Amino acid sequence: MQAIKAKTRLDDGVTTQFGILKQRLLLQRLNEVPDPATHALIMRQADETAFLACLTSYPRLTFPCLFEERAAAATEQARRQARLYWNGLERQPPACAA
Repeated sequence: MQAIKAKTRLDDGVTTQFGILKQRLLLQRLNEVPDPATHALIMRQADETAFLACLTSYPRLTFPCLFEERAAAATEQARRQARLYWNGLERQPPACAA
């Protein structure tokens, strides 16, 4: 019974450390990106990356690199979408007043 309790305490410590790592990296990345719409994409990537990292044997080692790649891709995707949106507005003919 003591072995089960010890393992549970160890797992809780690892889970807590992983959660702190995730939050620290997420907040760091959100501070770098001022656009709130991009924040939602980055937070979604953090959750998906955490899930994928937990499937590996070394989640605290896997998460930072994988999150950085996915957050950078999400940020670039948001920039491309914004560029397309603004370019589309510039190309529209002016509205005619009736």
